[in-house]
Amino acid sequence: MLLPVLIFLNQYNNNFYMETLRIAAFSDFHGDEIALEKLKHLLTNKYDYVLIAGDIENNISYAEELVEIVGKYKTFFVPGNNDGEEIIRIFDRRGILIHNKRVELAFGLNLVGFGFSNPTPFNTIGELSEEEIYESLSNLKIDSNTILLTHCPPKGILDKTNAGLNIGSTSIRRILEEKSPLVNLFGHVHEVIGKEFFGRTLCINIPPAFSHSFCSLEIKKEKENFGFEVSFPKF
Repeated sequence: MLLPVLIFLNQYNNNFYMETLRIAAFSDFHGDEIALEKLKHLLTNKYDYVLIAGDIENNISYAEELVEIVGKYKTFFVPGNNDGEEIIRIFDRRGILIHNKRVELAFGLNLVGFGFSNPTPFNTIGELSEEEIYESLSNLKIDSNTILLTHCPPKGILDKTNAGLNIGSTSIRRILEEKSPLVNLFGHVHEVIGKEFFGRTLCINIPPAFSHSFCSLEIKKEKENFGFEVSFPKF
């Protein structure tokens, strides 16, 4: 069982946190019916935001049921490389699509979303060139208080497949180097679950929802300092 780990971005003078932002992050459902059923009993008002990093399933009824479940909460969604236009429209009609957008959150934080992936060997429906990814992300207002939600990981960071290949995006990595967001949450690579820092950015690979796991992220703020508590519970 994976235990929560508290990660400090800056040194605290004491253990008292003035404010805490709680996020439940999911990715890669791939039409798993058990995950959908279990999700109904998981989400409560203990989370301030629900984030979904794409790859739902090209099944309209499945996507509609998922939206009904998560739509009761403050939810934001970016599409994965397997999500078609009709699936994306379902989330857009509910007002929770954040692809290529920015929204303001609590504590002076903001959320920037960017979905899809760089090219894969499978020629999936939602693939973009690295040039397209970089140009779009460069035009978004990403800063040191940004939580960046992407489907694809940055190249070389929690992106290694069982074949030993790093399949992340060079463009997302470049954006992390240039803009240093606070957090980058992503999915896409099912074989890797975990977290690591890249510079000052906390990078988190969300477990695939079809494995009945998710990421619980708490961002704790005292004055101008942020700390993180990250865990990967089963559900």
